[in-house]
Parts: sequence; structure tokens; C-alpha cells
Amino acid sequence: MLFVRRFLSRRPDGWSICLSVSAFVFFALFSGYALARGKGIYLTISESGTRVIKVCLAGPPEVEPEPALRTTRDVLRFDIMQSNRFRLVQASAEAIRLARLVGRISRRDTSKSERGVDIFVVWDASASGGVFTFKGRVIDAKTQKKVFSRDFSVPMAQQRAVLHRFIDELGLMLSGRSGIAHCKIAFVSDWSGHKELYSADYDGHNMRQWTSLSSIVLSPAYSPRGDRIAFISFEDSGSRLSMLDVVSGRVDIMLDGDGTVASPVWSPDGKRIAVAISRSGNTDIYVLDVVSEKLTRLTWSKSIETSPSFAPNGRTLAFMSDRTGRPQIYVMSIDGSGLRRLTFEGKHNESPAWSPDGSLIAYVSLVNDAFQLRLIGPDGEGPYALAAGLSDCESPAWSPDGEKIAFSAKKKRNSFSALYLINRDGSGLTRIVSILGNCTEPSWSP
Repeated sequence: MLFVRRFLSRRPDGWSICLSVSAFVFFALFSGYALARGKGIYLTISESGTRVIKVCLAGPPEVEPEPALRTTRDVLRFDIMQSNRFRLVQASAEAIRLARLVGRISRRDTSKSERGVDIFVVWDASASGGVFTFKGRVIDAKTQKKVFSRDFSVPMAQQRAVLHRFIDELGLMLSGRSGIAHCKIAFVSDWSGHKELYSADYDGHNMRQWTSLSSIVLSPAYSPRGDRIAFISFEDSGSRLSMLDVVSGRVDIMLDGDGTVASPVWSPDGKRIAVAISRSGNTDIYVLDVVSEKLTRLTWSKSIETSPSFAPNGRTLAFMSDRTGRPQIYVMSIDGSGLRRLTFEGKHNESPAWSPDGSLIAYVSLVNDAFQLRLIGPDGEGPYALAAGLSDCESPAWSPDGEKIAFSAKKKRNSFSALYLINRDGSGLTRIVSILGNCTEPSWSP
């Protein structure tokens, strides 16, 4: 477990202790908080990691039958439970009642705070005439003062989006890092009878079908800006690298020529796409310059090289190669130099995915005739198995904050593949997309 503790406690660059005084805000929520420069409040961070904030939702009574209230409550609960910065807790009915009165009465008894609660998220919501209205306030359980508030009035179709935004803004204020509730996940599903490109909110709602090619779509990859999705499409002439504009819905062809194209992945700066191209029966890694469309070959082995993944610095690639006879994970510099083998345990390892902080690489390994999700350090320390109990894990993809991994898996053999989320420490396994048919190859938007 030393490996687990060492690597799972790593955080992206810039996570350091923040203790400064804001010119506009001068308060602390509790002993784990410190003031941040500019806007919001940052958590104090130590070697043991960030303190988890205990949150109590203080909404209208749950007996309310209004659908807008039920949806609001469900979305807020899900987002708080999925955030590794928060822990959802319960409080007494009296404490919730008093929290909802903050700012509405002139005096409060602040001599006692609710034990086991750091903040109350006080909210109200309504729907009328196709418009959704939300009012959210964050109350410090100790000082019983309002420290954050947001009001939204939007079309009903945007209800879930503004609620996700509210929780992400709360996380940004308290920790200095935005959350992932606003993110979308692109994926492939064959529920229509053909493999087509879809996307959904990170919680599996608001699913949208992007393509209707009635053939095969594979390997979607969101661009770093989230404005495009690269993917592989198949026509009579073979496979091609295609590009979807998520605003217009237009699809353009990036690569369509000699050879089979597979496994596109964007560089962190969005200027290049690494792909695997098979020509004359040999598959190698190439890099495509998105602007000039110049294609550069990186590997020259007679073996199969595929599934590239950029390191966060954009200068290193992880990929799969069977040059030793079995598929294993390798790393090399973007110019093709510095090749080294990373995985030695297991006879078949594939689909590497580099974490945003560079500390881990997720991949899948064949164990007892089924693929298992694993993590390994870029220096080879590990590996560490995740998602025990699921079968045929495929295509791990890291969330932008590096805290979660989306992947596809089956609950049992001969069942459909669904999309799951799991924390990097192996906790919090959650199924998010499960429809009739197989859902595979997830990719996160920024």
C-alpha cells in the first residue's frame, strides 16, 4: 500500500498552502480554511492532503412533489457526493431551519454550531413558464454567516447545467480548483444497431447523438478547448480521422488516405494529434500537426504500436507495442527517442492514459481472460488494480482534475458494456451511462 499512498496523494502543480488576505473578503469558515488572494476561499493543504468539507444540503422539505425541486435535489446530491472536496452529511431539522433563516432575521444565536457540519448549502428552486429559477447560498456552520451565493434564472433545458456550475463554483471558491460537474463525456454506443458518436453530462444525463453514419465510429477524443471531437469513422474505402465541431455539428475529414487510422489523442496544447496508422500490415505511431496537416512518423518497428497518450508536458508519449511478442505499455519522447518499456507484469497490457498531473498512467491488463483496470507510475512503480468485480474494463480516461477515471466495463460476462466513474484511489465506483447496447470509449471534455 506504500505505492497507493505515495501516488494517490500527489496533486497537480500549484496545489500549495495558500494563506493570504483578500481585499474584499475577510473571514474563515473553519480551522481548515484560509483566505485566498483575489476571490474566494482556499483550503489549507498539507502533506496529508486537502481537508474534506462536510456539506449539509438545506433545501425545501422533501415532501414537495414539484419535479423541478426533485431534480435540483438529485443533481446537488450527486455532484457533492462525486466531488472529492466535499462529503455530504446530515444535520438536525432545527439546524437546517436556522440555516435557511440566515439573512432573513436580524439576530441569531451563534453560541453553538452544528457538530459535524462545516457548511450548509441553502437552496430554493422553482419552475414557471418554461423558466427555471435557482437561489443558492452557502452558510458557514460555525459563524452562521452567508459566505457565497448564486442566483440563476434560465430556460428549463439548462436546469442541470446551472446546478453543475453552482457546485463547481463552490469548489473553486473553497479550494482554488474548479470541479468536473460541468464536464461532458463523449463515447461510442451501438444501441441503434450501429456504432455512433454520443455525448452526455458527466452524470450520464442529457445524452446526445452526434453521428448517424450507419457504419462504425470509434475512439472519440475531446480537444483541450472542448470545441471539437476527433474520432475514427469507417466508410467503404476504410477508416479515416474525422473531426466534429460541437457548435455547428459539422464533420470534417482530417486524414483519409492510404492505411487504417486508429486511436487519436490530442496534445495538451491542442496543436497536434497522435494517431496509429497501419500501412502495408504494419501499425505505427504518427503525429499530425492540426494546422499544417503535416504527418510525422515516430515508430519504425515491424511490430504493432498503437493507443498513444500524451504526458501533461506534451513531450512524452505512452503507447502499446507488441515488439516483445506480447502487448505491453511503453513510453518515449515525442521525437521517438528515449524508448523504454513500462509494464512487465501481465501478458497483455493496453490502452494507456496519462493522468493530468503526470503521476500515474491508467491502462487495462488481461487477468484471467478479462481486462482489469490498473494504475502504474511513469517510473514503473506499481501496478495497482482498480474496479475489482467488473469484467472487460476498457478505455480508461482521466477527468480534467485528475481525481476520477471514466471507463467502460461489464458487470458480468455476456452483458452490455456501461460507462463507469471511479476515484483514483479505487473508491466511489459509479455507473453513469447504461442503455440498451454497449457504451464504450469515454473521453472527457475540459
